Amino acid sequence: MNRRLSLMTLAIAAARPAWSQAPATTLRLIVPTPAGGASDSAARFVAQALAQRGAAAVVVENRPGAGGAIAAKAVLDARPDGQTLLWALGSMCGIPVLQKAPPFRSLAEFTPVSSVGRFVFALFVPADSPARTVSDLVKLARARPEGLSCGHGTLGEMMAAAQFMKTTGVRTVLVPYKGGAQLMPDLTSGRLQLNFGPLSSGLAHVQAGKLRALAVLADQRSPQLPEVPTLAEAGVGSGPLPTWQALLAPPGTPQELAQGHARELANALRQPELRAALEGLALQLEGSTPQALAATINSDTQLWRQFVTEHAIAPE
Repeated sequence: MNRRLSLMTLAIAAARPAWSQAPATTLRLIVPTPAGGASDSAARFVAQALAQRGAAAVVVENRPGAGGAIAAKAVLDARPDGQTLLWALGSMCGIPVLQKAPPFRSLAEFTPVSSVGRFVFALFVPADSPARTVSDLVKLARARPEGLSCGHGTLGEMMAAAQFMKTTGVRTVLVPYKGGAQLMPDLTSGRLQLNFGPLSSGLAHVQAGKLRALAVLADQRSPQLPEVPTLAEAGVGSGPLPTWQALLAPPGTPQELAQGHARELANALRQPELRAALEGLALQLEGSTPQALAATINSDTQLWRQFVTEHAIAPE
């Protein structure tokens, strides 16, 4: 990872236009997951690229917990001067319907900047699990009425697990963590029995023989693990999964600042080294305008409301 970051830094060091209309100062990028996970890694690659494109230093601040609500509250309370951005996850659209006292009524309250991309998710089990296929896992779960333990580090991972349970009719015991980096030791050791999470979170463990990937939650197989079938190929349907990563600004941020950030992010995403680093995380790149991101947020907010209703999930 550090080698990739160094190569990327060298490749883009020559390009230094002002990356937004905000004054040259320190930019805070608030990340809702702990250090070391897939979202944090992607955010740090992007932060480095943006810093190299302008005079502003970009500082990544990890504010994990509460499904992203802690990080969201920090950005809500920030001044709308273009100097604070939120690394938002698509799953954060579910905060208002999953929490009794959410810090916002809709993620649409933030000022949209741009989408960055979407993670490819995978179904992981420990390497010593008797389940070698999705069918094996379903049989194993049905033989254990108490349910298999399923760790989740984000609300999106929880949604993927709930969709799997509904489709297959099996039961799992959902165990929350602050992020993927925190649950992986329990998964590789067998204290957890499965996880639905970003492919990049478990890829190194799969390659090291500590985890097994049973399926990817995507329309096509992943280049990183071409031998692993999609969930559909394994005979299990899945619903839409909001796995996007995006930049949001505090409410009331001037549109010219948001649009300036969006333009410079788009320029950064054209850099080959940054693209390679993000694609190495199994992040499917898709920059956008602020308006397009706003439309995505509205659509996925409705998706989460339907999900909560269909699964009869009570706010906590």
